Amino acid sequence: MKKKSSYINRYEFVSLVRQRWLQFLILILTALVLFAVLNGKQRVDQRLSDIQSAQETVAEKDSIGIILLDSIEAGFTVDVPRWYMPDQPNVMGYSYLRVAAMPPDEMAIIATGQSDIYTHYVKPNMYGESFELNYTELSNPVQLMFGSFDLSFVLIYLLPLIVIAFSYNILSQEREQGILQVIASHPVSVFRWLLQKALMRYLLLSGILVALLVVILTFAGVSLVEDFEKSLTFSFLTLGYLLFWFILACLVNLRGQSSANNAVWLIGWWILLVLLVPSSVNQMANSLYPVPSRAKLINELRVVNAHAEEKADELLEDYLRDHPELAGFEGGSVGWQEYFATQDLIKSEIQPVLDEYEIRLKQQQDWVDRIRFISPALLLQSSFNEISGTSTRHYEHYRQQVSEFSVVWRDHFLPMIFRGEKFTKEMMPGLPEFKYQHPTAYRLSVTNTFAVFIFCSVLLLLGALWSMQSKTSLLTH
Repeated sequence: MKKKSSYINRYEFVSLVRQRWLQFLILILTALVLFAVLNGKQRVDQRLSDIQSAQETVAEKDSIGIILLDSIEAGFTVDVPRWYMPDQPNVMGYSYLRVAAMPPDEMAIIATGQSDIYTHYVKPNMYGESFELNYTELSNPVQLMFGSFDLSFVLIYLLPLIVIAFSYNILSQEREQGILQVIASHPVSVFRWLLQKALMRYLLLSGILVALLVVILTFAGVSLVEDFEKSLTFSFLTLGYLLFWFILACLVNLRGQSSANNAVWLIGWWILLVLLVPSSVNQMANSLYPVPSRAKLINELRVVNAHAEEKADELLEDYLRDHPELAGFEGGSVGWQEYFATQDLIKSEIQPVLDEYEIRLKQQQDWVDRIRFISPALLLQSSFNEISGTSTRHYEHYRQQVSEFSVVWRDHFLPMIFRGEKFTKEMMPGLPEFKYQHPTAYRLSVTNTFAVFIFCSVLLLLGALWSMQSKTSLLTH
């Protein structure tokens, strides 16, 4: 039996290697992976360039501010409008900002995720609130509609099509060409013989794919060793997804239909699992848990602002009563004091809308997380986004950090404004700086990896049961 299995494997390998269509598929796969990785690298490089450009602008403005402060402290007259004078704390808090940036992850080349929707840096100032910051990126609407051509797109959407082209006729072709009758002289189980053929094709394609990914990602500057756990999880997810489609192709072939019929069935499964199910899940999440519109937030903010301006004097008294450390100083601008006092009222009034937004967003994400097990494509997409650092969770974590930093930035200048103090050159190095903290490790990718292989095991079991209920020998087919 071992000799027969070895003979079948050798025959299958030799016949595959001699096929020109295999060489064509390898060429297509190489071109797709190379283009996707280079496209992802260009996107990441642009992201780094934007952040660096913003930081250089801040550094250039800081150097100008230091020169102005030095001239002011030396008693020279500077030809700058009063509202641009850097010795005023409110001017420093509004004009001399820090860049709150979210640098790309080491594996960001793999998946675009939410990075084409959200911006990667903002400059919080002391006026307004953190919820007024715009985190969305101005993007091409056509690109947003069709998505980005990244590595995750190739692996999730296009790789199954290559597997289908590679295995839709793995059994039916043998029957149609009359080869099956020759092999049927050996008492070999149909299912076992089919698995041997599929396994040889799977090993060949997975070996080519892994080699391509390692070479091209390394060429693009991705260090696969630096974060070995992510690299390993990414590899297992990809190979498990590849195995799923090969097993599904075997099940379809076991139906005993023609090659054309098998191709139609496999394309149908691809449309269902890769296109219809993920889009339906996203649409249902938006319908079940709609997020409040930004227009509603802006309208509520205008109403609250108008109400706060009418009660500015009263609010200032309450604010100083709650913050005695800021009371009792002369020289501070009453107008600015009233402005910052009204911000507490605005924040408390607008908080229910913000809370509703947070709750709805979390409900959407939780619902998608629960339902993702119905499709391997959903499992891979959520995992690739997590590995790449471009998931919704990462951007929400970044937004919370910016919100906390905006409070720190504002509180740094408030005492000086209420006390009527001047900003000096010596204070420049003490300005708060934003440092992005990566979120804690999330085990979603590991869970999804196990789920993909459970999918494969279930399909394999179904195939074994199916072959047992039908005929178990090639002689009967």
